[in-house]
Amino acid sequence: MVCCVTGHRPKGFPFARVSSDYNYIRYMACLRDAVLDLMDNGCIHYISGMASGADLDFADIVSSYKYTDRELVLEAAFPYPIDVSKLKLDRASKKGEILCNCDYIHFISSHYYRGCMQKRNRYMVDKSDIVLAIWNGSEEGGTWDTIKYAHSKGKMIRYVLLNENGAKYVWSIK
Repeated sequence: MVCCVTGHRPKGFPFARVSSDYNYIRYMACLRDAVLDLMDNGCIHYISGMASGADLDFADIVSSYKYTDRELVLEAAFPYPIDVSKLKLDRASKKGEILCNCDYIHFISSHYYRGCMQKRNRYMVDKSDIVLAIWNGSEEGGTWDTIKYAHSKGKMIRYVLLNENGAKYVWSIK
């Protein structure tokens, strides 16, 4: 099974994204639990859009499990080409470290244009069986658009709901 992530960038989080913040620690534990649950339910291929915030958090966790589970596949889906070789050389950066552990790096469009991010998000949903939505409840923006698209495609959606107390993992929302 294939799982992709959609989620907010740092400004969409209702708490500080620093390792000393209790709510951030709770969120990361919740996200780890979500990834473990997905693994337990047969997901072996994971796709991240590699944007700062939720995408990189998800990819970082999946990447860490690749050391003990060789079956896991991690794919980076970029909306347009970037200099991946330069990022990979910078292992001190989180993105560079994660890219070194990616099995596939996919560029959706040949260049930047308005709408290329949405095209990347749709690619990830179309390729996935399950969408993990790291969502603050806002019904606007790219995360919400991706959730709606996943619903329209009949995809199973699991949520890490962000709130001022960290996060909560749920299978679905009515």
